[in-house]
Amino acid sequence: MILLRRKTYNLFHPKIGEIWCLHRVLPERSALAGNRELEITPDYLESMIERKRRQGFEFVDLDTIVAAANGSEIPEKQLVNISFDDGFEDVYTNAYPVLKRHHIPFTLYVTTDMPDGKADLWWLQLERMAGGDADWFNQVSQHVYSCQGDFGIAMHSITSSKADRSLCQQSLTWDQIRLMVSEGLCTVGSHGVSHTALSLLPEKRAFRELTVSKHRLEEMLGVKVNHFSYPHSFFSRESNQLVFQAGYQTAVIAYGGSIRRQTNHCFFSRNYIVQP
Repeated sequence: MILLRRKTYNLFHPKIGEIWCLHRVLPERSALAGNRELEITPDYLESMIERKRRQGFEFVDLDTIVAAANGSEIPEKQLVNISFDDGFEDVYTNAYPVLKRHHIPFTLYVTTDMPDGKADLWWLQLERMAGGDADWFNQVSQHVYSCQGDFGIAMHSITSSKADRSLCQQSLTWDQIRLMVSEGLCTVGSHGVSHTALSLLPEKRAFRELTVSKHRLEEMLGVKVNHFSYPHSFFSRESNQLVFQAGYQTAVIAYGGSIRRQTNHCFFSRNYIVQP
């Protein structure tokens, strides 16, 4: 019965492509596995692009992926959209030159507190505090992610620390984002205001994360923001409903694999890219 269901699903919901989930692009990756898995090198990004093109894939913007998922016809080629979560400056300094050289459209899901200089980048602060002690870093990280609430508040409570806002110097600036948007390859989506897991928040605050980030992006960039990425990939039926009430057309999670025809727009899956 399981095999029959799988075959039926594949027959009526064929694959149309994939969305890559990336975060940072750095020449030198972190020594700590928990943060290193969020990072790839520029050379690795370029090698993935070249390999996919040799395999016959076509790189497209997110709206093309959405249209193909809605459509009745399967695209002649499998489609790929590259997306970045958070909003680190290395997307501009290290990834964007590669993407421009190959003329690759991409999606940038921005946590608006980052270019505003107000974000609590607690996982970077935790790495600094660890001083290379991977066991301590992993132990604290596990405690943080087991908490049913704001992960930044949990980290600072566990370590008796305060948020180091100077880490926002690693964020994209609004001018850098504007430039990428103006040059035509970058589609901007929201990743919330504070990078807090929506499904762990009270409804009123979760809705604020959705609406305030959307309005801030539209105000600062002069574009319509239709797409959302769930921070930490934490979502629920209630948060899915809030996404559409806030005016978004799609929402993505970090994992789950390929995009298929008639995929539920509440949670488009992505391929989480980890460099070996």
